[in-house]
Amino acid sequence: MALSESQQWKEPGGPPSPPLGQLQATAGQPRQPWPGAMGPPVMGQPVVGPPPRLTTARPPTPAAAYGAWQGVLKPPTFRVSTPRPTYREALPIRGQMVAIGGAVGAAWMLLFGLMMNGSARGYVWITIVAGILAWAAAAILARFGDRGVAVGVAASSGVAVAIAGVLVAYRLAGGDWLLW
Repeated sequence: MALSESQQWKEPGGPPSPPLGQLQATAGQPRQPWPGAMGPPVMGQPVVGPPPRLTTARPPTPAAAYGAWQGVLKPPTFRVSTPRPTYREALPIRGQMVAIGGAVGAAWMLLFGLMMNGSARGYVWITIVAGILAWAAAAILARFGDRGVAVGVAASSGVAVAIAGVLVAYRLAGGDWLLW
């Protein structure tokens, strides 16, 4: 495929390209350099390349002048193998203590449930009172005692109070409000 004269690549700032037939004749002629690539910069053309050095080399250090390695010039050693700090909770909650707290809370609620004489209204009220007392004990345990036991007590008493709430809702659906 032949290129016409208008389709040929032209070097920017260079002489116009010769016609297609004269390409072999210009092969021996030297090419013009790119601006700033060789020789001093010409006025009006940009300078390409690193900036000139303003100073000479730095003077050698005293240790290098004597040829000895001074201890004060020794670089610091970096310890890469030091372990990262481990942050642990001050009072961790153990599963065994949560289970003990749950068993104690369940026994507490069972004790209050068995003390009732058999009416649903009395069971609901005694369960609410026992739940409030258990939650107060759990709050005191969480602040001053074992938080695992506090979690177990609060969870088991919460389940018991929820069962009493289901009983109230069931009786309310039948038209009977147990709490008054």
